Amino acid sequence: MSRYLVLLILNTPLVLIALLSALVNYKTGKISLKKFIAQVLVWVIIFTGLASAQFIYVFLFSNHLTQTEPLSLFDVIQITGIILVLFMTNRSRIKIESLERRVQDLHQELSIRLSRKDS
Repeated sequence: MSRYLVLLILNTPLVLIALLSALVNYKTGKISLKKFIAQVLVWVIIFTGLASAQFIYVFLFSNHLTQTEPLSLFDVIQITGIILVLFMTNRSRIKIESLERRVQDLHQELSIRLSRKDS
């Protein structure tokens, strides 16, 4: 089995979960349409890069633009780890933004209630 295929098999679920997560976050109002489109584009570009990694390597190697060896198993694990970190970072960012909005709403509500007490 090709290492490029292993790379694609390991990362396809992460990309699909990220796309589904972006859709759910958009539908629940946690992110705006602009952020949704940006996230979808990023994950589609990542998946396209993963799917075409072997073709890119063959092109670069055949045109003498690189002299490196093809992917090693360590490279596959490392790329998968990087994509997992990107996925978790994105989820954390969305959660932090949601919590910031919630704290801001609570602060606004508290300010309104305190101003009513003073009147």
